[in-house]
Amino acid sequence: MSKRVAAKQDDGEKINVRERLTENVLDLSLMNISVVPVNDIKPLKRATVLDLSNNVITTINSDFTTLVQLTKLDLSNNKIRLIADDFGNLINLRHLDLYNNQIERLPLSFGRLKKLKYLDLKNNRLNPVFSKIIGTCTDQKDCMEAARKAVSFMVDIEQQVLEERRKEKEQKELEAQKSLQEKSLQESKQSEKPNVEKKKKNKNKKPKQQHTHITENEEDNRVSNETITSKAKQMVEINSKPSNGMFGCMLKLIVGVVILFFVCYMLNPDLIGDIFGQNSSEILEEYIK
Repeated sequence: MSKRVAAKQDDGEKINVRERLTENVLDLSLMNISVVPVNDIKPLKRATVLDLSNNVITTINSDFTTLVQLTKLDLSNNKIRLIADDFGNLINLRHLDLYNNQIERLPLSFGRLKKLKYLDLKNNRLNPVFSKIIGTCTDQKDCMEAARKAVSFMVDIEQQVLEERRKEKEQKELEAQKSLQEKSLQESKQSEKPNVEKKKKNKNKKPKQQHTHITENEEDNRVSNETITSKAKQMVEINSKPSNGMFGCMLKLIVGVVILFFVCYMLNPDLIGDIFGQNSSEILEEYIK
């Protein structure tokens, strides 16, 4: 019987899944199935026990988790390597047999199987540490304990992974925000650079102009000083020339002025003070204005 059905599977003929249903048990074992016919099983709501043991199934896909009516699932003696991440959606599952497959790890959602009371994971490629934690399933009691420990352990693992993912997401967001800020700052600096360069050019030009102006003023002062010096020299030379007649006249004039002021001071001292005081006030007023 099993050989005849397997031959049909190899030839691509469709299995009549409904004929394999007895009460609530759907037996699809020993049929050389490589892909679970989920679309044919899903309408059979009363099929709460599914036996897919002794087939060649390699993957439990995400669509399998729509079979939420399942309470007992036997996937032993297959070639399963991967189990869908949302396997934990089978929240009504109580009995799970995964004996003799090629499973390396359980999906994170496994911890959501709160009703699981039986678990057999012997003869798989699981991490030795995990295998040691859940223990061996040698009898009913051991399998029940394995289910409890596996669910509890995967709850903790999922929480830790979600926390790490959250931190990683936040870190990426911070890095992205920092990158945007740096990019914005860089663009701002690039936009300010021409203005800064322009200011630098103007700043560099201004001292040059000021230097030139100062240089011109210094040159004018130098020329003026030279002119004054030259004239002074000429005056000295003129005065140093022998001119006794002129010198005598100037001396007489000075002496006469001094005598005149002296006489005026003796006759009316206030007159001299008024003259000098008026001149001083006028000069002071000119500075104030």
